[in-house]
Amino acid sequence: MLAVTHCLVLGFFASIMIGAVQQMLPVLAGAVIPRPRLIAGIIWCQWVPAVLCLVAAFLYPRSWLFLGAAILASGALLAFLSAVIVAVAASDSRSDSVPGIHLAVFSLLVTLVLGILLAAGSTGFLPLWRPMITDLHLSWGLVGWIAVLVMSIAWQVVPLFQITEPYPRWFRRSLVPVVFLLLCGKSLLVLTGNGDTPAQSFTDLLLALVLLCFALLTLRLQIHTRRRVRDNHRDFWRLAMLHLIAVCLCWVAAEITANPLLDLLTAALFLLGFAMAVVTGMLLKIISFLIWLHLSEASNALVMSGKAGFQVPKMKSVISNRSGDSLLILLILAQVLLVLAIVYPALFRVPATISWLIYFLMLGAVLAHALLRYRRIAASAS
Repeated sequence: MLAVTHCLVLGFFASIMIGAVQQMLPVLAGAVIPRPRLIAGIIWCQWVPAVLCLVAAFLYPRSWLFLGAAILASGALLAFLSAVIVAVAASDSRSDSVPGIHLAVFSLLVTLVLGILLAAGSTGFLPLWRPMITDLHLSWGLVGWIAVLVMSIAWQVVPLFQITEPYPRWFRRSLVPVVFLLLCGKSLLVLTGNGDTPAQSFTDLLLALVLLCFALLTLRLQIHTRRRVRDNHRDFWRLAMLHLIAVCLCWVAAEITANPLLDLLTAALFLLGFAMAVVTGMLLKIISFLIWLHLSEASNALVMSGKAGFQVPKMKSVISNRSGDSLLILLILAQVLLVLAIVYPALFRVPATISWLIYFLMLGAVLAHALLRYRRIAASAS
């Protein structure tokens, strides 16, 4: 379970989200990362081996595998943090997304440090501080890194792409500081030996309430959208918000009942429900936009040099609505089977596994088709 979870969280989600931050910082914060291809290459060449080493270490526990994963992941994150800090420092943007991006990146750093402590404990170099460090590792990683980054992007993406009213200004400015204070408060309680107390449970309930408010407000904005044409991006985000509501309800129920099955269900719904739906929707939208943008720039460059340009496909046609609908249906099916597999593992474990395998193969095929189409058009025009 640890191997699969980290392969998903680090290999899939974190890779996409690190890339998305580098891609969207110029748009959201006017912060341009210097030498983006070089920085991306440095991060990628360390991050991928780090994830592979960590997954291998969970499957075949070896001290040198944990150590290699820690060193490589630290190097990748150091390069990422340095690039983000330099870019943001040179920007004078006052976008409400910037503080959230700061907290998300800081949370990723905290998550990595806590993960290194757990890895050192697993190899005997340090005491294995479980479950308190594990709990903080999950809180900073899931809420601080993933949820806060999604919120920060939502301030811009939901009104822009889904044609909704903006989030209230007080909501945009207060939500991230509240999450940061609650995470710091929870960390203080755990590190001072006051974990598993009513105070920590109350802090968790407040975090769940913050996420619930975000989900409900996002759904309300989507319901009153000015865009009447159905859109895959909005469908994926709507599915994500429904899952986030379910996550909050399961989290509260788990705190009240102390049922480990509800803890597992909460994590599964968060990662493979909420986060997966947001990431899939953003992947389809961002990749379509980037392909359209690069082809448009290439065509305009030819025209400016006195040559004939070429026909650029419309952004909506880069990845068709049919492909997006197929992914949405597969994702819903896989999520339903996942919940059934958690509750009735003997009956639904294999169907759930097959459904997720089909989903990821379909997602890979859709993205590969878009990339190959881009390269084919670019090659024919050169």
